[in-house]
Amino acid sequence: MTLKYGTGIFTAAVAAAALRAETDQKVGWHKSLSNIPVIGPTGISQPITWDLEDPDTDTGYLNSQDITTMIQHMGFRFWGNRNCSDDIRFSFEVATRSAQFLLDTIINGCFPFMDQPLTPFLAKDIIDSINAKLREHVDAKHLIGASVWYDQAENSVEQLSQGVMWIDYDFTPVPTLENLGLNQRITDRYLVDFAQMINGANTTEGI
Repeated sequence: MTLKYGTGIFTAAVAAAALRAETDQKVGWHKSLSNIPVIGPTGISQPITWDLEDPDTDTGYLNSQDITTMIQHMGFRFWGNRNCSDDIRFSFEVATRSAQFLLDTIINGCFPFMDQPLTPFLAKDIIDSINAKLREHVDAKHLIGASVWYDQAENSVEQLSQGVMWIDYDFTPVPTLENLGLNQRITDRYLVDFAQMINGANTTEGI
């Protein structure tokens, strides 16, 4: 799919990459690209059908195949949250993006610890440093939760003696609200206090 920008044409992938960078900066890497207005396009090469209430559309079919597309509704915007991962834990774009961001951040944050004497104090400093960064992201609502720990089973005496140490961490990414179900009901229960409501209305009028 290509997008028209005045007399120019760009691929949707270029627009997606630019929007991803902008969203990371302004909102956070926990927000998917879906349903964010794309500024600038004046048209798309392949208009497709879309309906918020009916999945039986071109967009609904593409999304069911884990394909993000672009719709025109109150401007142009990408629609879809999934990627092609075979691992369901990474099927949301934000899960993959969160994993990438955390790995890069933690690796860069560990740079000062490299080539330092490998002591229990160093291990604790590394764990405390990573934990502080994870708490920061949880407090910012970029993650649901996260933790870091030293697993003795992952670190043999032989490995430690050769300067090799493994630190484990896990996290829960913020899922994207992809489907919202609304249960509608008709009820008589708001008529139970009908008389009292009339009295309340009369009192108000009297005031």
